[in-house]
Amino acid sequence: MAAVITRVLVRLLSIADLPDDEDDWRIRKRAGVAVGWVIIVAPVLVPLQQPDQAIAWILALVLSLFAAINIAVLARTREFDRFLLLMLTVLSAFCLVSQTAAGGAVAIPAGLVWGFLVPALAILTLGPRRATPWFLIFLAVVGTSVAIDPWVRTIFAPPTYAAQLFGAAVNTAVPLAIVYVLLRYTDIRRRAAEARADELLTNAIPASIARRLRRGESRIAETYPETTVVFADVAGFTPWAQRTDPSRIVALLDDLFTRFDAAAADHGVEKIKTVGDAYMAVAGAPTPNADHAGAALAFARSVLAAASDWRTANGLDLQVRIGLASGPVVGGVIGRQRILFDLWGATVNTAARMESSGVPDRIQLAASTRQLLDKAVDCEQRTVDVKGLGQMTTYLLAEG
Repeated sequence: MAAVITRVLVRLLSIADLPDDEDDWRIRKRAGVAVGWVIIVAPVLVPLQQPDQAIAWILALVLSLFAAINIAVLARTREFDRFLLLMLTVLSAFCLVSQTAAGGAVAIPAGLVWGFLVPALAILTLGPRRATPWFLIFLAVVGTSVAIDPWVRTIFAPPTYAAQLFGAAVNTAVPLAIVYVLLRYTDIRRRAAEARADELLTNAIPASIARRLRRGESRIAETYPETTVVFADVAGFTPWAQRTDPSRIVALLDDLFTRFDAAAADHGVEKIKTVGDAYMAVAGAPTPNADHAGAALAFARSVLAAASDWRTANGLDLQVRIGLASGPVVGGVIGRQRILFDLWGATVNTAARMESSGVPDRIQLAASTRQLLDKAVDCEQRTVDVKGLGQMTTYLLAEG
């Protein structure tokens, strides 16, 4: 039964939905439609306050009929802007006229609270800027009701005490309850949007840097004295990519780098970026790690294992080269759009050269990393002519 009721409610609220609506706009539409349905039945409260006034019954019937027609036209045309404009306009006018028919601003002052639904709904559906005129209209309705109150009291008899008491309770509780629901909705949506933005931000940059940005820092640059930078690259990727369908390339790289991401999380290593088929990570920045070299090496070994599993699972003969170098780096956030936390310095350049001059399916260490590792780590010393750096002594991690 609950599922049936839910489906019916969704169907009633989604009459203005369009296939290309964004999620937030679709929900804003549904909030407006919900108020439209409420207006069909809410006018009955007016004659309940002045049951002996024929005009009160006429006003209630006219507003209910208008609301029903407005909803029906919306369901047929999906023209939400027209629907909302008519609803806000008629609701503003109805508030003034019904307050007058109920005996004026002094007789049942809480009736004016209904008018606040207009700017409240406008700010929810149209946004702050477009809602401002509707707030001014609400103030105009209140001012007009107050200004004409002496004249109204001479035409319409004041309601009985019981009617005034009923009106005070209903006209305060019902519209403010609706406003509360709208405010609660906007706060839930705001928190959800903030959570989503935080998730996207921390997926793009390290969590510690994201927290600093949220605190208002606009320019972040730090020196990290003890780090180990890791580069991993798919050997032979370019010629393979030239003969492979692009969609397959993207799918395979996504699979591979997702495995690398999991390895980075397991070993406390921070992913910095990917460029094409290259993957860059660091241990010791932006969060210090006394054993940054050990963590980076453990990550590199996991990367080799992940690449092996990936290769087997997808029937590929591609291998991965990995290079490590240790030392100080400068890290910071660059850009104002599509921001990126990046690293610079000789350590980064050396790690990149360790990868490019390395051996497929092996891990090559710079001397700066080798000296930080336990002597029991089995390595093969070699001399390599490194582009841009000349002759260097490097170390290939023993296989197995």
